[in-house]
Formats: sequence, structure tokens, C-alpha cells
Amino acid sequence: MQIVRNARGSNNDVVVRTLLIADSQTVAIGDLLQVASASGRMELAVAASTSIVGIALEAITTTTATATDVIPVALVRGQVVRMDVYQGGAKDTFDQADFYLTAYDLEDEVSIDPNDTTSGMLFVQANDQTLNTADVIFDNAALANVG
Repeated sequence: MQIVRNARGSNNDVVVRTLLIADSQTVAIGDLLQVASASGRMELAVAASTSIVGIALEAITTTTATATDVIPVALVRGQVVRMDVYQGGAKDTFDQADFYLTAYDLEDEVSIDPNDTTSGMLFVQANDQTLNTADVIFDNAALANVG
């Protein structure tokens, strides 16, 4: 997963924050992270999340997290993000009619599910059916207030 461009103008600067990681996490570079409600630390994003923060820029594995369990995270608010398209359902591509208006859900921390619009948070802006990727923006209601 990667940030493609800023959705709000020509400035392509990406905001990066160093954030604490929650207990029992195995995070890879490019994983989408959300706020863990119990600790306020970052954990892997899940379907129907309402606390998305950003993309992990380093890998980390935690057991019992400490103050040194931190990684840089690229914030996704206002960004167009390229992510994998889940290939395990009845529908595995997006067409022009799917763009902009329909909110799709995550399949996991790295992919969008074209079959799931329940609790959707991702609006497709473009896609590549050869590479099975989609460029998306996040619904503000699904984003945590990290800046």
C-alpha cells in the first residue's frame, strides 16, 4: 500500500508521525493502521474501522509494547492511497460505475473488498485491473483525528 497523491490539491507532502504500537502486533511496511480503542496505540486496521490513521513505513513486532515500540506512519487523511483489490469474492474488479459514490470496506490491512459495502469507508478514484490495485480516498468518518 502506498500514497499516490494528495486529494486536496497540488501539494504532495505526506504527513509522517512517529506513533506507538499496541501489544501483540506484527506490522509490515505498507500495512494500514488504526487506533486501538483500549490503549490509544496503533494496531492493524480491520473491516468497518472508524479509527484509521495511516500506513506503516517500518515493520515492527510487539508482545507487551513499551514506549520504545514506535514506527513512522504516513497519515492517510486527504491522500489518495493505492491498495490491493481482494481477489477472493464474486466481484474482483472495479468499473467506472463503482467510482466516487459507493463506499467499500477493507478486506484486511492491505486490501479493499469490491464485494463489501457494509460499513464502507473507501471511495475508489481509479483502478488497475492488470495489477489488481485501486486508488482510494478514505471517508473522513472512518479516520481518527491524528495530525
